[in-house]
Amino acid sequence: MAQLPEPIQNAAAAFDALPGVGPRAALRYAYWLVTQPKEVIERFSRSIQTLADQVRHCDVCGQWADRSPCSICSDPKREASQICVVATSQDIKSVEETGVFKGIYHVLGGTIDPIEGRTPDTLRIKELMARVQMPVIKEVILALDADVQGDVTALYLKKQLSALPLKVTRLARGLPTGAALEYADAHTLADALQNRKET
Repeated sequence: MAQLPEPIQNAAAAFDALPGVGPRAALRYAYWLVTQPKEVIERFSRSIQTLADQVRHCDVCGQWADRSPCSICSDPKREASQICVVATSQDIKSVEETGVFKGIYHVLGGTIDPIEGRTPDTLRIKELMARVQMPVIKEVILALDADVQGDVTALYLKKQLSALPLKVTRLARGLPTGAALEYADAHTLADALQNRKET
């Protein structure tokens, strides 16, 4: 078998390290990239270098940003009395796309999962507790995934926040639009019943 040039091997190894990319796809990406004009490869390289040089965590909320404080934390129009707790920066994008929430955020950096080595002390929970001590904060919204790790994290945070004069809420869960009852699992159906509202 012919030996691949070292630059292609290195590029494939870099792509292979990405989540969801296997060795074959990584090699395809490397081959595709090497067939592009030099300026395309250089632009791609610069965009990756810019990630390393210019993106950092916001010192206030913890989300990835190109400055600190980030555009949300520095926006005086945001409702500072509501803080939405999310696991990752990607979750902020999802919430913002709804156009409904106008408060501020706090990124934990993941959810509690001891098997993966994520314990409460590895997450930004201390920083959250310091932020909610501010008198302006009235409500903490736990916007965490509806899975075991999200539930464990929400229960842990609810216990930590219980001594404070705060309203602690969690995103409603239930049946998605267009879902048939017969295909819903018991947990989802139970959430839908508990979170029902008048029509």
